[in-house]
Amino acid sequence: MDTPKPIETNSPNIHVIGMEPEGLRTDDPRFSGLFFRCRFLAGGRRHLETLSGPLPEDAERFEIRSDLKSLSERLKPFEKTVPSRETAIVLSSGDPLYYGIGTRLLKDLSPDSVCFHPATTLAQRAFSLLKKPWERARVGSIHSRSADSILPLLESEGVVAVYTDGTEGPGTVLELCRNSGKTPAEFWVVENIGLPDQRVRCFSPPQLDIVGKTDFTSLNIVVITLNP
Repeated sequence: MDTPKPIETNSPNIHVIGMEPEGLRTDDPRFSGLFFRCRFLAGGRRHLETLSGPLPEDAERFEIRSDLKSLSERLKPFEKTVPSRETAIVLSSGDPLYYGIGTRLLKDLSPDSVCFHPATTLAQRAFSLLKKPWERARVGSIHSRSADSILPLLESEGVVAVYTDGTEGPGTVLELCRNSGKTPAEFWVVENIGLPDQRVRCFSPPQLDIVGKTDFTSLNIVVITLNP
């Protein structure tokens, strides 16, 4: 019988850190050593703007846009261990491996060269705000993905959460429900979780026509209850 291969626990040089919506400080005890040695810092505009605290003067900042291939290329030099232990840090929302950037990075980089540090997910926080158990919930995303990808989630009863693609996301989710022959018993839209303007709205069946006419903030997640 083959002996199981042990998992390498040495810390790599590329760290993908999940952030809460409230932001992150570089002197957070969990990550301060990583930020102290940081030479390359990448993140979306919102991530970079909500990161506070000291950074090395020579740390390069890289704003992540739609071209993730260029990000992977910039991270390549950090795949190999270097004596100085300089780090590259990628900021992400929530859990980087849950509908996040981590999935893409693992396609381009060696798994042994990357370490992931998850935060709570927006789905997790949404269900907490709604005081709804979610161990049986189905979760999908139309953020940077085809909206039709969530159609299988709408085929049966139960609770479904959907990461949307922005202000028109809730309307898109409702349209997909109706095209699938489903009328949600509850249609929740949770906006700007953790921020000062956080908002939770529930649309009952008679109010569903309002969804497509409502201006939602771009950071939102939809939670719906589907009856048989």
